[in-house]
Amino acid sequence: MKKNRFHASCLALAAKCKTFLLAPAFAVAMSLTLFPSSSWAQEENGFAKINVVEDFADNGFQWFRDAQLLCAGNQESSNAMTIGWGGIGTLWGRTAMTVYVAEKRYTKSFMDNSQYFTVMSFDFTQGKILDYMGRNSGRDGDKAKALGLHTAYTANGTPYYTEATMVIECRLMYAAPFDPKNFKDDVPQRMYSNFPAGVHTEYIGEVVGAWVKGSPTNATINSMMERRSIRKYKDTPVEHAKLEQIALCGINAPSGMNQQPWEIRVVEDYSFIQELTDIYKKAHAEEVNRDAGFKNMFRNAPNIICVATPKGRGQLDAGMLAENMMVAAQSLGLGTCCLGGPVRFLLSSPDAKPYLDRLGFSPDYELLYILAVGYPDEFPDAKPRDAAKVKYIK
Repeated sequence: MKKNRFHASCLALAAKCKTFLLAPAFAVAMSLTLFPSSSWAQEENGFAKINVVEDFADNGFQWFRDAQLLCAGNQESSNAMTIGWGGIGTLWGRTAMTVYVAEKRYTKSFMDNSQYFTVMSFDFTQGKILDYMGRNSGRDGDKAKALGLHTAYTANGTPYYTEATMVIECRLMYAAPFDPKNFKDDVPQRMYSNFPAGVHTEYIGEVVGAWVKGSPTNATINSMMERRSIRKYKDTPVEHAKLEQIALCGINAPSGMNQQPWEIRVVEDYSFIQELTDIYKKAHAEEVNRDAGFKNMFRNAPNIICVATPKGRGQLDAGMLAENMMVAAQSLGLGTCCLGGPVRFLLSSPDAKPYLDRLGFSPDYELLYILAVGYPDEFPDAKPRDAAKVKYIK
């Protein structure tokens, strides 16, 4: 069977380490072993069983940073919380997952009294679930009920939510709180010096089952179907490596006779965005004042991608370029929005011309559109699509 990139990385690393690798804020290890077979099937809830080595396509170093949902308990009582720290890999000859729960978190008592736990993923459109689960405590009420989530249970009685897109079940093998005496530098010391929830406990579980909604092989289709135009962004700038990957996906779009009639400028310098916004604010003071959340003229995105085409041609090709970039961004946990208003301003405002010049497009090229890119701070529902406009000629 063909191995995915995750599995190939495992093979390369196994010869060197055979243990966990540490990454900032969480430990990650690559896995070579398969999880034990399970007789439990969730087809009634729309899930399909997967092999985590063959079918886990996410970047192990990024997966927990994108936020997951941890759940523990039983059919009488359970609780879930959003987590951003964790690890996946192999330990003690077992496929393992590590999660961390702080001392004062409500979920900790459920973890301490459970033999199993689940870690769940949700798609981009369900970000409000992760946001609510992270901001609210189960001490104050049933969070799952408040969100309208439906709780189901594995054959081991481990709770999960049927709205999840992926469920990984683990049997607890080890649990112990961090001992401050073992901190080797000031990174954890600074962390806990002003962290009211207390020191974290490390929980290591053996992966005993994993399931995804629908087919495990349609990640590209999922990214297309989950993409939304995002108009609210977090301040966090997008990493250069991700912007580079988005641009690379863009220029791999098809074009007539492979002419590639586009020029792309990826703006990472936020001062460029802010200075241009200052000019925009002077020209559109009334409009800006009406928007209490206004930060910049690009829907508050921390990064933008500007695309130009030869005057009078190349627009169709550039459209395919844009779609490639937006779907790529979606797959990386980023939001995008294709903007026309800032383009009109840049092309018409004499005060903005120096910034247009700084983009350095060829003389016969003209700015066509700008993509806002950033980590989303909203999770809008999909707008209705008119399927009646599709006709099949048979």
